[in-house]
Amino acid sequence: MTTPKLPRSLLVATTLLAAAPTAATVQTPRAFVTGVSNPEDLMQLPGTPWVVVSGMRSDKQPGRLYLLDTRHPDTAMTLYPSVTPIKGGPDAAAFAPHGINARALGTGQFELLVVDHGGSEAIDRFVLESGDGGRPTVASVSRIELPPGAWANGIAPMPDGGFVISSMYDPRDASFIDKFAAGAPTGGVWRWSPDQGWRELPSPRLSGANGIATTADGRTIIVAEWALRRIWRVPIDGGDAHFVTTSFLTDNLRWTADGDLLVAGQIAEPRDLFTNSTTGKPCPMGFAVARVDPVTLAVTPLLNGDEQSFAATGFGGATGAVEIDGMLWVGSFTGERIARFAIPAAAKD
Repeated sequence: MTTPKLPRSLLVATTLLAAAPTAATVQTPRAFVTGVSNPEDLMQLPGTPWVVVSGMRSDKQPGRLYLLDTRHPDTAMTLYPSVTPIKGGPDAAAFAPHGINARALGTGQFELLVVDHGGSEAIDRFVLESGDGGRPTVASVSRIELPPGAWANGIAPMPDGGFVISSMYDPRDASFIDKFAAGAPTGGVWRWSPDQGWRELPSPRLSGANGIATTADGRTIIVAEWALRRIWRVPIDGGDAHFVTTSFLTDNLRWTADGDLLVAGQIAEPRDLFTNSTTGKPCPMGFAVARVDPVTLAVTPLLNGDEQSFAATGFGGATGAVEIDGMLWVGSFTGERIARFAIPAAAKD
Protein backbone atom coordinates (compact mmCIF):
# COMPACT_ATOMS: atom_id res chain seq x y z
CA MET A 1 0.00 0.00 0.00
CA THR A 2 1.28 3.45 -0.82
CA THR A 3 1.42 5.21 2.52
CA PRO A 4 -0.76 8.33 2.29
CA LYS A 5 0.29 11.63 3.76
CA LEU A 6 -1.38 12.87 6.90
CA PRO A 7 -4.81 14.39 6.19
CA ARG A 8 -4.85 18.05 5.21
CA SER A 9 -7.51 18.57 7.84
CA LEU A 10 -8.87 16.57 10.74
CA LEU A 11 -12.32 18.08 10.49
CA VAL A 12 -15.20 16.04 9.09
CA ALA A 13 -18.75 17.28 8.68
CA THR A 14 -21.18 15.78 11.15
CA THR A 15 -23.95 15.54 8.57
CA LEU A 16 -24.19 13.48 5.39
CA LEU A 17 -22.14 15.03 2.61
CA ALA A 18 -23.59 16.46 -0.59
CA ALA A 19 -23.66 14.61 -3.91
CA ALA A 20 -20.57 14.65 -6.11
CA PRO A 21 -20.09 17.12 -8.97
CA THR A 22 -21.17 16.36 -12.52
CA ALA A 23 -19.03 13.74 -14.28
CA ALA A 24 -15.97 14.70 -16.31
CA THR A 25 -16.05 14.92 -20.09
CA VAL A 26 -15.32 11.80 -22.15
CA GLN A 27 -11.62 11.28 -22.86
CA THR A 28 -9.67 8.98 -25.17
CA PRO A 29 -6.86 6.75 -23.83
CA ARG A 30 -3.35 7.83 -24.80
CA ALA A 31 -2.09 4.22 -24.87
CA PHE A 32 -2.90 0.68 -23.73
CA VAL A 33 -1.15 -2.10 -21.83
CA THR A 34 -1.91 -5.40 -23.52
CA GLY A 35 -1.55 -9.05 -22.58
CA VAL A 36 -3.94 -9.00 -19.60
CA SER A 37 -7.37 -10.59 -19.27
CA ASN A 38 -10.15 -9.01 -17.20
CA PRO A 39 -7.77 -6.64 -15.31
CA GLU A 40 -10.16 -5.89 -12.43
CA ASP A 41 -7.72 -4.41 -9.91
CA LEU A 42 -4.18 -3.04 -10.08
CA MET A 43 -1.62 -1.45 -7.78
CA GLN A 44 2.03 -0.37 -7.79
CA LEU A 45 4.34 -2.11 -5.34
CA PRO A 46 5.57 0.62 -2.95
CA GLY A 47 8.80 2.26 -4.03
CA THR A 48 9.20 0.15 -7.18
CA PRO A 49 8.44 0.43 -10.90
CA TRP A 50 6.35 -2.75 -10.73
CA VAL A 51 2.55 -2.93 -11.00
CA VAL A 52 0.57 -6.04 -10.03
CA VAL A 53 -2.72 -6.69 -11.84
CA SER A 54 -5.53 -9.02 -10.80
CA GLY A 55 -6.92 -10.80 -13.87
CA MET A 56 -10.33 -12.16 -12.93
CA ARG A 57 -11.26 -15.67 -13.94
CA SER A 58 -14.00 -16.04 -16.56
CA ASP A 59 -15.60 -18.76 -18.66
CA LYS A 60 -13.03 -17.97 -21.35
CA GLN A 61 -9.89 -17.14 -19.37
CA PRO A 62 -8.22 -18.56 -16.23
CA GLY A 63 -7.46 -16.34 -13.27
CA ARG A 64 -4.02 -14.74 -13.27
CA LEU A 65 -1.81 -12.27 -11.44
CA TYR A 66 0.08 -10.13 -13.94
CA LEU A 67 3.20 -8.02 -13.52
CA LEU A 68 3.90 -4.79 -15.41
CA ASP A 69 7.10 -2.76 -15.62
CA THR A 70 6.18 0.94 -15.70
CA ARG A 71 9.43 1.65 -17.57
CA HIS A 72 8.28 -0.61 -20.42
CA PRO A 73 4.49 -0.72 -20.03
CA ASP A 74 3.44 -2.11 -23.40
CA THR A 75 2.82 -5.72 -22.39
CA ALA A 76 2.30 -7.78 -19.25
CA MET A 77 4.11 -10.75 -17.70
CA THR A 78 2.52 -13.49 -15.60
CA LEU A 79 3.36 -13.38 -11.89
CA TYR A 80 1.16 -16.31 -10.84
CA PRO A 81 0.75 -19.13 -11.67
CA SER A 82 4.49 -19.37 -12.31
CA VAL A 83 6.44 -21.96 -14.28
CA THR A 84 7.93 -23.25 -11.02
CA PRO A 85 5.24 -24.65 -8.68
CA ILE A 86 4.93 -22.80 -5.36
CA LYS A 87 4.35 -24.93 -2.25
CA GLY A 88 1.03 -23.98 -0.67
CA GLY A 89 0.02 -21.84 -3.64
CA PRO A 90 -3.57 -21.86 -4.86
CA ASP A 91 -4.54 -24.38 -7.53
CA ALA A 92 -3.79 -22.79 -10.90
CA ALA A 93 -6.91 -24.31 -12.47
CA ALA A 94 -9.22 -22.89 -9.79
CA PHE A 95 -7.40 -19.62 -9.03
CA ALA A 96 -9.89 -16.71 -9.15
CA PRO A 97 -8.23 -13.47 -7.96
CA HIS A 98 -10.28 -10.33 -7.31
CA GLY A 99 -9.22 -7.39 -5.13
CA ILE A 100 -5.52 -6.99 -4.28
CA ASN A 101 -3.29 -4.89 -2.05
CA ALA A 102 0.29 -4.98 -0.81
CA ARG A 103 2.65 -3.80 1.90
CA ALA A 104 6.43 -3.66 2.14
CA LEU A 105 7.98 -6.24 4.50
CA GLY A 106 11.58 -5.13 4.08
CA THR A 107 14.09 -4.26 1.40
CA GLY A 108 12.97 -5.95 -1.81
CA GLN A 109 10.23 -7.95 -0.06
CA PHE A 110 6.45 -7.45 -0.09
CA GLU A 111 3.29 -9.13 1.10
CA LEU A 112 0.67 -9.25 -1.65
CA LEU A 113 -2.86 -9.80 -0.33
CA VAL A 114 -5.23 -11.39 -2.86
CA VAL A 115 -8.97 -12.03 -2.58
CA ASP A 116 -9.44 -15.49 -4.11
CA HIS A 117 -12.80 -17.07 -5.03
CA GLY A 118 -11.22 -20.26 -6.37
CA GLY A 119 -12.36 -23.47 -4.72
CA SER A 120 -13.26 -21.79 -1.44
CA GLU A 121 -13.50 -18.15 -0.39
CA ALA A 122 -10.11 -17.12 1.01
CA ILE A 123 -7.33 -14.56 1.20
CA ASP A 124 -4.04 -15.63 -0.36
CA ARG A 125 -0.94 -14.04 1.22
CA PHE A 126 1.87 -14.01 -1.33
CA VAL A 127 5.40 -13.08 -0.27
CA LEU A 128 7.17 -11.43 -3.21
CA GLU A 129 10.93 -10.97 -3.46
CA SER A 130 12.86 -8.75 -5.86
CA GLY A 131 16.57 -8.98 -5.29
CA ASP A 132 18.53 -5.85 -6.27
CA GLY A 133 15.30 -4.20 -7.41
CA GLY A 134 14.72 -6.76 -10.16
CA ARG A 135 11.53 -8.45 -11.27
CA PRO A 136 9.49 -9.66 -8.27
CA THR A 137 8.86 -13.37 -7.95
CA VAL A 138 6.68 -15.41 -5.59
CA ALA A 139 8.69 -16.80 -2.66
CA SER A 140 5.84 -18.33 -0.67
CA VAL A 141 2.05 -18.36 -0.28
CA SER A 142 -0.26 -18.94 2.68
CA ARG A 143 -4.05 -19.00 2.75
CA ILE A 144 -6.67 -17.72 5.22
CA GLU A 145 -10.20 -19.02 4.75
CA LEU A 146 -13.01 -16.46 4.96
CA PRO A 147 -15.71 -16.78 7.63
CA PRO A 148 -19.08 -18.26 6.57
CA GLY A 149 -21.35 -15.69 4.94
CA ALA A 150 -18.53 -13.48 3.62
CA TRP A 151 -17.75 -12.92 -0.08
CA ALA A 152 -14.74 -10.63 -0.22
CA ASN A 153 -14.24 -7.94 -2.85
CA GLY A 154 -11.61 -5.41 -1.71
CA ILE A 155 -8.79 -5.78 0.82
CA ALA A 156 -6.48 -3.36 2.67
CA PRO A 157 -3.63 -3.98 5.14
CA MET A 158 -3.70 -2.89 8.78
CA PRO A 159 -0.69 -1.80 10.88
CA ASP A 160 -0.93 -4.86 13.18
CA GLY A 161 -0.05 -7.21 10.32
CA GLY A 162 -3.70 -8.01 9.64
CA PHE A 163 -6.11 -6.59 7.11
CA VAL A 164 -9.70 -5.58 6.45
CA ILE A 165 -11.94 -6.83 3.65
CA SER A 166 -15.19 -5.62 2.16
CA SER A 167 -17.77 -8.42 2.02
CA MET A 168 -20.01 -7.62 -0.95
CA TYR A 169 -22.77 -10.06 -0.06
CA ASP A 170 -23.57 -13.35 1.66
CA PRO A 171 -23.01 -16.12 -0.93
CA ARG A 172 -25.70 -18.18 0.80
CA ASP A 173 -28.30 -15.50 -0.02
CA ALA A 174 -29.86 -16.19 -3.43
CA SER A 175 -31.63 -12.81 -3.42
CA PHE A 176 -28.49 -10.63 -3.28
CA ILE A 177 -28.98 -9.23 -6.81
CA ASP A 178 -32.51 -8.12 -5.93
CA LYS A 179 -31.11 -6.46 -2.82
CA PHE A 180 -28.48 -4.63 -4.89
CA ALA A 181 -31.25 -3.34 -7.16
CA ALA A 182 -33.23 -2.14 -4.13
CA GLY A 183 -30.20 -0.66 -2.37
CA ALA A 184 -30.77 -3.01 0.58
CA PRO A 185 -27.88 -4.04 2.88
CA THR A 186 -26.02 -7.15 1.73
CA GLY A 187 -22.66 -7.08 3.51
CA GLY A 188 -20.11 -4.97 5.33
CA VAL A 189 -16.52 -4.87 6.55
CA TRP A 190 -14.59 -7.69 8.24
CA ARG A 191 -11.24 -7.43 10.02
CA TRP A 192 -8.64 -10.16 10.42
CA SER A 193 -5.82 -9.78 12.94
CA PRO A 194 -3.04 -12.21 13.93
CA ASP A 195 -4.22 -12.26 17.54
CA GLN A 196 -8.02 -12.33 17.17
CA GLY A 197 -8.70 -13.80 13.75
CA TRP A 198 -11.92 -12.70 12.03
CA ARG A 199 -14.52 -10.29 13.38
CA GLU A 200 -17.13 -8.23 11.58
CA LEU A 201 -17.31 -4.50 12.19
CA PRO A 202 -20.71 -3.61 13.63
CA SER A 203 -21.49 -0.81 11.16
CA PRO A 204 -22.29 0.28 8.60
CA ARG A 205 -24.18 -2.45 6.77
CA LEU A 206 -23.69 -1.80 3.06
CA SER A 207 -25.36 -2.61 -0.25
CA GLY A 208 -22.54 -4.17 -2.22
CA ALA A 209 -19.42 -3.28 -0.19
CA ASN A 210 -16.62 -2.96 -2.72
CA GLY A 211 -13.32 -1.02 -2.74
CA ILE A 212 -11.64 -0.47 0.61
CA ALA A 213 -8.65 1.50 1.92
CA THR A 214 -7.16 2.22 5.34
CA THR A 215 -5.29 5.26 6.61
CA ALA A 216 -1.64 4.74 7.59
CA ASP A 217 -2.48 4.78 11.33
CA GLY A 218 -5.19 2.14 10.84
CA ARG A 219 -7.81 4.25 12.61
CA THR A 220 -10.02 4.98 9.60
CA ILE A 221 -11.46 2.89 6.80
CA ILE A 222 -12.68 4.30 3.49
CA VAL A 223 -15.09 1.89 1.79
CA ALA A 224 -17.15 2.03 -1.40
CA GLU A 225 -20.83 1.06 -1.29
CA TRP A 226 -21.23 -0.03 -4.88
CA ALA A 227 -24.98 -0.50 -5.32
CA LEU A 228 -25.88 2.85 -3.70
CA ARG A 229 -23.00 4.74 -5.39
CA ARG A 230 -21.54 5.88 -2.07
CA ILE A 231 -18.13 6.29 -0.46
CA TRP A 232 -17.93 5.96 3.33
CA ARG A 233 -15.44 7.16 5.94
CA VAL A 234 -15.65 4.78 8.92
CA PRO A 235 -13.68 5.10 12.20
CA ILE A 236 -12.30 1.70 13.20
CA ASP A 237 -13.22 2.34 16.85
CA GLY A 238 -16.93 2.53 16.03
CA GLY A 239 -17.38 6.32 15.96
CA ASP A 240 -19.73 8.17 13.60
CA ALA A 241 -19.47 7.16 9.95
CA HIS A 242 -20.08 9.56 7.05
CA PHE A 243 -20.69 9.12 3.34
CA VAL A 244 -20.84 10.97 0.04
CA THR A 245 -23.03 9.94 -2.91
CA THR A 246 -21.52 9.82 -6.40
CA SER A 247 -22.99 9.53 -9.89
CA PHE A 248 -21.60 6.03 -10.57
CA LEU A 249 -21.31 2.57 -9.04
CA THR A 250 -18.25 2.95 -6.82
CA ASP A 251 -15.71 0.14 -7.24
CA ASN A 252 -12.02 -0.10 -6.28
CA LEU A 253 -10.13 2.52 -4.24
CA ARG A 254 -6.41 3.31 -4.47
CA TRP A 255 -4.20 5.86 -2.67
CA THR A 256 -2.35 8.51 -4.65
CA ALA A 257 1.13 9.80 -3.75
CA ASP A 258 -0.33 13.05 -2.39
CA GLY A 259 -2.73 11.35 0.01
CA ASP A 260 -5.97 11.37 -1.96
CA LEU A 261 -7.89 8.33 -3.21
CA LEU A 262 -8.79 7.32 -6.74
CA VAL A 263 -12.12 5.61 -7.25
CA ALA A 264 -13.30 4.00 -10.48
CA GLY A 265 -16.69 2.55 -11.25
CA GLN A 266 -19.42 1.85 -13.73
CA ILE A 267 -22.24 4.02 -15.10
CA ALA A 268 -24.95 1.37 -15.05
CA GLU A 269 -27.62 -0.29 -12.96
CA PRO A 270 -26.44 -3.03 -10.58
CA ARG A 271 -28.79 -5.68 -11.96
CA ASP A 272 -27.55 -5.17 -15.53
CA LEU A 273 -23.94 -5.88 -14.63
CA PHE A 274 -24.83 -9.09 -12.79
CA THR A 275 -27.43 -10.50 -15.19
CA ASN A 276 -26.67 -9.36 -18.73
CA SER A 277 -23.95 -11.96 -19.21
CA THR A 278 -26.52 -14.71 -18.55
CA THR A 279 -29.21 -13.19 -20.77
CA GLY A 280 -26.89 -12.57 -23.71
CA LYS A 281 -27.32 -8.81 -23.59
CA PRO A 282 -24.15 -6.69 -23.74
CA CYS A 283 -23.03 -5.29 -20.40
CA PRO A 284 -23.12 -1.48 -20.05
CA MET A 285 -19.61 -0.13 -20.57
CA GLY A 286 -19.94 3.44 -19.29
CA PHE A 287 -17.52 4.35 -16.51
CA ALA A 288 -16.09 7.13 -14.37
CA VAL A 289 -12.87 7.80 -12.44
CA ALA A 290 -12.69 10.42 -9.68
CA ARG A 291 -10.37 11.73 -6.98
CA VAL A 292 -11.64 11.65 -3.38
CA ASP A 293 -10.41 13.65 -0.40
CA PRO A 294 -10.18 11.01 2.38
CA VAL A 295 -11.12 13.51 5.10
CA THR A 296 -13.93 15.60 3.62
CA LEU A 297 -14.94 13.00 1.01
CA ALA A 298 -15.06 15.77 -1.61
CA VAL A 299 -15.17 14.14 -5.07
CA THR A 300 -13.38 15.57 -8.13
CA PRO A 301 -14.33 13.95 -11.48
CA LEU A 302 -11.33 12.97 -13.64
CA LEU A 303 -12.38 10.62 -16.44
CA ASN A 304 -15.61 9.53 -18.05
CA GLY A 305 -16.45 6.92 -20.68
CA ASP A 306 -19.72 6.06 -22.43
CA GLU A 307 -21.03 3.55 -24.96
CA GLN A 308 -19.76 5.63 -27.87
CA SER A 309 -16.23 5.84 -26.50
CA PHE A 310 -16.32 2.09 -25.84
CA ALA A 311 -17.32 1.47 -29.46
CA ALA A 312 -14.46 3.69 -30.63
CA THR A 313 -11.68 2.47 -28.31
CA GLY A 314 -12.80 -0.93 -27.05
CA PHE A 315 -12.31 0.14 -23.44
CA GLY A 316 -15.08 0.45 -20.87
CA GLY A 317 -16.46 -0.89 -17.61
CA ALA A 318 -13.67 0.53 -15.45
CA THR A 319 -13.16 -1.01 -12.02
CA GLY A 320 -9.88 0.45 -10.72
CA ALA A 321 -7.35 3.21 -11.34
CA VAL A 322 -3.83 4.03 -10.20
CA GLU A 323 -1.73 7.16 -10.81
CA ILE A 324 1.70 6.46 -12.32
CA ASP A 325 4.17 9.01 -13.70
CA GLY A 326 1.50 11.62 -14.35
CA MET A 327 -0.88 9.19 -16.05
CA LEU A 328 -3.96 7.30 -14.92
CA TRP A 329 -3.81 3.57 -15.55
CA VAL A 330 -7.36 2.19 -15.55
CA GLY A 331 -8.41 -1.46 -15.35
CA SER A 332 -11.70 -3.13 -16.22
CA PHE A 333 -13.65 -6.23 -15.29
CA THR A 334 -13.70 -7.21 -18.96
CA GLY A 335 -11.45 -7.07 -22.00
CA GLU A 336 -7.72 -7.63 -22.43
CA ARG A 337 -6.21 -4.18 -21.97
CA ILE A 338 -5.43 -1.55 -19.36
CA ALA A 339 -6.06 1.98 -20.60
CA ARG A 340 -3.59 4.81 -19.91
CA PHE A 341 -5.10 8.30 -19.74
CA ALA A 342 -3.58 11.74 -19.31
CA ILE A 343 -4.69 13.36 -16.06
CA PRO A 344 -7.00 16.28 -16.92
CA ALA A 345 -5.22 19.62 -16.50
CA ALA A 346 -8.00 20.99 -14.28
CA ALA A 347 -7.50 18.10 -11.86
CA LYS A 348 -3.86 19.08 -11.29
CA ASP A 349 -4.67 22.55 -9.96
